[in-house]
Amino acid sequence: MANSSQIIALIKSHMEGDDAQFRLIATQLAAAEAKSGHVILSRSITSLLKENEGTTYRFLAPLNGDLAEFVLESSDSFRLSNLIVSETIKSRIERILKEYRQREILYQNGLHNRSKILLTGPSGTGKTMTASILANELQLPLYIVRLEKVITKYMGESSLKLGNVFELISKIRGVYLFDEFDAIGSQRRNDNEVGEMRRILNTFLQLLERDNSESLIIAATNNPEVLDVALRRRFDDVIGYELPDDAQIRKLVIARLNGFMNKDIDTEKALSLLRGRSHAEICLICADAVKEAILSDKPLTQEMLEEAIIQRPTSLDKTVVND
Repeated sequence: MANSSQIIALIKSHMEGDDAQFRLIATQLAAAEAKSGHVILSRSITSLLKENEGTTYRFLAPLNGDLAEFVLESSDSFRLSNLIVSETIKSRIERILKEYRQREILYQNGLHNRSKILLTGPSGTGKTMTASILANELQLPLYIVRLEKVITKYMGESSLKLGNVFELISKIRGVYLFDEFDAIGSQRRNDNEVGEMRRILNTFLQLLERDNSESLIIAATNNPEVLDVALRRRFDDVIGYELPDDAQIRKLVIARLNGFMNKDIDTEKALSLLRGRSHAEICLICADAVKEAILSDKPLTQEMLEEAIIQRPTSLDKTVVND
């Protein structure tokens, strides 16, 4: 029969979203029940595991009190296969995933997995989406830290809030995204910078350096040139995103038009009109064209796609998703 330590371990693995560990313990429980003569129970456990094989579960721990005001839970379901970027960027993301999954082996050899990642590049190129991918691939909750809520005009309050965020990072294993990170990470020597902002940045640097949690800390910025040089040294990896090249634009158009692609669509002509657009802009343009085809009850045409390109502004405001 299951002993108390197995039950606790089973619950703990579920709460932490560790599906592999959950299945391992459940399998051990099934074997223990069979050995104790509880064959029906053992078969029921084994049957449930087989029925849900390949299904992953991610536990979003509820946030209460002040933390709920400046830390948001996200349930985006992006996977690595959804990300259309260069092979270099994809391989670096895969390396983060590999190191995290095998972090125990690294620990045993005196090493630490990449857990503090800085993502830089233009808006709409996949930075926020990457945070979601890391969370989903690792079956971890994704938390977005709202820096506009963390930073206040009251002396010392911002640093206190940052401390609370890092306490959460240590308590609840997950992926934590600090978006628009340049809000606190700008150069400390800027002449026009106030003392309180310098204190906030120093606090963040200290907290980041002290962190030894099993969470992933992701900082994203569209303006890497303004970041304090000391910040880059605190991150385990810095990944630079760029606007999509021709090959990526083709993949995005084909993927987003999906079942609406037909011989009337000239991808090469569309390519010439989409150069210089971000991944997010291209996705929105394709969605606009598809919606027009659906609402007009007509096949998608080249004219619909080109009109969608013309109607969509060339730069997106900062509310765009999948940054």
